[in-house]
Amino acid sequence: MQTAANPHTDIVIVFYGKRSDLDACLESIERHCTHYRMHIVDNNRENTGFTRGVNKGIRDGDAPYVWLLNQDAVVLKGAQDALINRLNCDPKIGIAASMQLNPDDKDFITHGGTLRAFPTGLHKGGRLSRGECLFPLKQSWVNFASVMLKRKMIDQIGLLDESMFLFYSDADYCYWARYNGWQVWYEPESRVLHKLNVSSRGSDWQTKDMLVFMKKWGLRLRPEMLKADISGTSR
Repeated sequence: MQTAANPHTDIVIVFYGKRSDLDACLESIERHCTHYRMHIVDNNRENTGFTRGVNKGIRDGDAPYVWLLNQDAVVLKGAQDALINRLNCDPKIGIAASMQLNPDDKDFITHGGTLRAFPTGLHKGGRLSRGECLFPLKQSWVNFASVMLKRKMIDQIGLLDESMFLFYSDADYCYWARYNGWQVWYEPESRVLHKLNVSSRGSDWQTKDMLVFMKKWGLRLRPEMLKADISGTSR
């Protein structure tokens, strides 16, 4: 595993679960990425939560770009450079997220930008073969399975809110960044394979985190929000 002496990218992975997922992720990083330093936060012995793990990884580095990756994401060629290029398009861009493709059907886009963040996060989806989700777009929030943050922004607005254990901390951080004048973008030239995990939806942690998110941003859960999801992909 390459570790640069003077990296421009800190790659942060919170590890909890199967080692095989992490190994595949690390192999793809080694194959396709350069000038990085790895920060793997092992939550298997004591699960302190995704959000706290991410913050630990961020604090451990000092590179100008911080790339948050899920352990079950597989990086494709050019993903790192495309995120850096997007962040450098405008001094106000502080967050850039990758296109996510289903590893079992690489034509199917599971994250091509986002729709609503609340009460359940919904992504834009589509198919590469139909030319969908191929344009970079400013977003209100993005999924953090593969997202790059500017260290300069982090230094200004702080870390993720650890009162959210697992859910909503990605949307919350995007909202906070935008509140502080930063922009959030989806970058389709950066691509990773990632199967969305919906197994934890409806868990106690989701309910607790949702209540924190609602209180923080003055949201109410209206009855119509509980109806069937609108067109898109759940996180």
